[in-house]
Amino acid sequence: MNKLSAIGAAVALASVAMGATAEEASSPHVFAANVALTTNYMFRGITQTDNGPAIQGGFDYQYTPVGFYAGAWASNVELAVPNSAAISTNNRASVELDYYGGFAGALANGVGWDIGGIYYSYPGQNEDGKLIKNGVVTSAGADYDYAEVYLKTSYAFTGVTYSPTVKGGVYYSPEYFGEDGDSVYGFGTFGVTLPYDVGLSATVGYLTVDGDKTTGLIDGYDYVHYSIGVSKAVGKLNLNLSWNDADGGCTDVTGKAGMCEGVVFAVSSAW
Repeated sequence: MNKLSAIGAAVALASVAMGATAEEASSPHVFAANVALTTNYMFRGITQTDNGPAIQGGFDYQYTPVGFYAGAWASNVELAVPNSAAISTNNRASVELDYYGGFAGALANGVGWDIGGIYYSYPGQNEDGKLIKNGVVTSAGADYDYAEVYLKTSYAFTGVTYSPTVKGGVYYSPEYFGEDGDSVYGFGTFGVTLPYDVGLSATVGYLTVDGDKTTGLIDGYDYVHYSIGVSKAVGKLNLNLSWNDADGGCTDVTGKAGMCEGVVFAVSSAW
């Protein structure tokens, strides 16, 4: 599970609660939690743990009468130095802590909608650090923290074999990770339910960022990433196996090979 799927789980729970009868919904306040163990924390096609494992978890709250939700989510991180030839004197953060909130619901035609914002924070990061290349300071340390607003939609086809679903959304930040410029991220996901309740999904995402302060790509960057995954619920656990890859623009950002691809296995639970 990653931060976006954690938000998705919160929204799904809110939607279910909004559709409950008065007898079923004894309280308009709904609380939930989630925890996950994953072999690699991939976010928008880039590993956030240097291809290492991560322990993740979060808490969510929903006020069902109006579809409001809010939550917090955390993961360990080991962020890559953005230039393979550079030595970072930054005290790079080892924890990511995100806060999010918004409103979600469904239209009469069954189209789901979700609008909100998320703040990504990296406690303990030293903004006074430098990036040094060949003994020369190439840039000052930059604040990793940033915020985004998003708009997402979804639709589940009823009465159709394999219960296909489609999801899509757009995220915008006026100052992306590391004090980069404006960023826009869009994604689309298609999923089906196979026999034995096995889920199959495919996601394509596109990120574009204006000139930045961390990678040395002064004119900005953009890249496409994609993943294919299968999932299966076993009791209270959800097992997920995914293959992830991205185009060459992703490697330009990380400056290191192997940071934009990988097979990831995760075990998660929500209650």
